[in-house]
Order: sequence, then structure tokens, then C-alpha cells
Amino acid sequence: MSEQVRMRDVYEVPIDERDLLDISTIHDYLRVTLGFPEHYGKNLAALHDCLGDISEPTRLYVMRDATMSPDDEYAQQMDRLCMVLLRAARENPALSVAINTVRWPE
Repeated sequence: MSEQVRMRDVYEVPIDERDLLDISTIHDYLRVTLGFPEHYGKNLAALHDCLGDISEPTRLYVMRDATMSPDDEYAQQMDRLCMVLLRAARENPALSVAINTVRWPE
């Protein structure tokens, strides 16, 4: 998995669908990387709440797989997760989110 990187006084946190095999793994990764409490609920409501508590400038960089079918359950879960990330970024000035769809070479 990618590591959190400190650049220009902003924490850059990559979220790459290729490295994170399911939504539970993404919640675990975000809990550890962003320092969420141990009792973090691993659901979208808890994610939104914890993202609202971020006070240091933080940028989440999501890399979506362009080849994934929109009917795929994981793709739909990622869509919902990305919506929560974007909403939290609108509400928390310390948080920014970039979502890119990538077609990786095979």
C-alpha cells in the first residue's frame, strides 16, 4: 500500500483501487493513515465524521480504475465512498480531494 506523504505542508494520501482490494481494506487504510480512533466504525457515516475532525491540511488523491464495470459491486461502493470524501472536503477547509480515473497499461 502507498504511504502518506508530507509535501508542502499538506499531507498527501493516495488511495489506489489496485492496492486496496475491498472497501473494508480501504477503511482500515484510512483509519491507520489518517489516525482515526481505534473505535472507528468502518462505515461511510463514521468516515464522514472522522474526515470532519481533520485539522491539518490534507489532500486525498483517489485513483479509480477506468476498466472497472459500473455494475461491479466494488465500483459502486467506491462511488459511494468518493461521494462522502467530496462532501467532507466541501465541509472541511483543511481537507481536499482529487479523484482521477486511470487506465493503467497492462
